[in-house]
Amino acid sequence: MRFVLALGCGLLALSLPLATARAADAGQPAPATHPWVIGSAGTFALVEEFDYPWLAGLQYRSTPRTAWALMPGAGIAGGPDGMGYLYADVAHDFALPRRWTMTLSLAGGYFLNGDEIGANEHLEFMSGIAFARELSNGVRLGLAGYHISNGGLEHPNNGSEALALFVAVPVRPSR
Repeated sequence: MRFVLALGCGLLALSLPLATARAADAGQPAPATHPWVIGSAGTFALVEEFDYPWLAGLQYRSTPRTAWALMPGAGIAGGPDGMGYLYADVAHDFALPRRWTMTLSLAGGYFLNGDEIGANEHLEFMSGIAFARELSNGVRLGLAGYHISNGGLEHPNNGSEALALFVAVPVRPSR
């Protein structure tokens, strides 16, 4: 579990300076210059033992900041029996060919376990990878995978893998 988090952070750190690919390149989406509102639906746990508890989420992701184009955000996800996660995150988009985007993210927040899916502390971290296709109107449709755990701060360090479909709607200023 720690390896996945370390690998994700390492890939993010190594790839950020290389992520300056231009949108003018054939079929690549333009870098985000506006905030996003992201709605998601999926499962909090990819384990049959927990009966695949559903999740529904809503997130706001701001415009890119810093020289590395990191996008701060905040979100909430809820599930059955009082399960929930309130978090703040930071993410970075990587342009891929044919209007595809890969996004790496890292979050920390307050987790309510409900029927105990494995993550057993209130302070939980979430690392994620998402792939999305940008439509002609700027909306992105995609699939995201996440690992949620306490990062080894407490033992046992039970975690969970989540999977969600999402729609990201750009928030553009009115003219």
